[in-house]
Amino acid sequence: MISVKKIVITGAAGQDGLILGLKLVAAGHKVVGIVRSADQKAFLESYNPAVKSEILDSSTLTSVREFLEKNQPDQIYHLSAKSSVANSWSDSENTLQTNIFHTLNWLNALNELKMHSTRFYHASSSEMFGLPKSHPQTEETLLHPRSPYGVSKVAAHHLVVNYRESFGQFASTGILFNHESPLRDIKFVTRKISQAVAEIARGKRDSLTLGNIEISRDWGWAPDYVDGMISILEHDSPDDFILATGESRTLKEFAATAFQSVGIEDWEKYLTIDSALVRPADVISVVGNSHKARQMLKWSPAVSFESMVKRMVDFDLELIDTGEMNRSWKPE
Repeated sequence: MISVKKIVITGAAGQDGLILGLKLVAAGHKVVGIVRSADQKAFLESYNPAVKSEILDSSTLTSVREFLEKNQPDQIYHLSAKSSVANSWSDSENTLQTNIFHTLNWLNALNELKMHSTRFYHASSSEMFGLPKSHPQTEETLLHPRSPYGVSKVAAHHLVVNYRESFGQFASTGILFNHESPLRDIKFVTRKISQAVAEIARGKRDSLTLGNIEISRDWGWAPDYVDGMISILEHDSPDDFILATGESRTLKEFAATAFQSVGIEDWEKYLTIDSALVRPADVISVVGNSHKARQMLKWSPAVSFESMVKRMVDFDLELIDTGEMNRSWKPE
């Protein structure tokens, strides 16, 4: 019989937060999902009514402290962030403010309330590596971020480590490499590709426009990575863990795999390259070494790259075929 925990998820209406909420509720836990707006609250309540949704402004220490005093959670998954790498250039101040200082408010509130045994998970990112000096990247690889988003994640990551080492906070980080699902917003290039390919396959559009298709990422299936997040926070001691497949694929390969999943082999004729979509100082190639997580957490990704891409395209095809364009995906 499991021990029922009270668990808080910030960013509960995002891809990982939604999947995490489903898994934690299914395990019998009491889950509070923190969102930023009334629209997000309404969406979360519709998507997973078992999660108690709450709007909270994490920009002030007082509001976070009051929330913790009232709720006394056993665990906190801090997933909330300004998560668009591309948009972080045009919205750099807000990106740093949200990703660094909101995280700091949670850490300070926990410390002031002496809630050091409350388990805190922070969503770090492979974007912290940026221009890595070694391949594949491990937890010890020098960080060299290449965007305001990456810089913000480096700062927040080090804050978590410092509060763990300085105050004994049970604070862990998951350095997750790219992980996708049909819950990705269309602003993410992977969902942009899957949606466009589905529309091309159904004759609803005739092209897909991308920027630099030679960039390479270590892509995995989001529900696998959420399982890893849970394992990180359930581990006996707080630590930092990379979650990755260990294989890097180019954006060109992602697009080709998506087209091939619907039987389109001559896919390049549908592709348009727009240099305006190329990011400043982009991360060219990253690939993660998740040996530590595999050994200590017994975690490993279950879904292949090809299956991940196909599942995303299949869902977008289903939306077109059923006409239910506003329906949200749920993992099986």
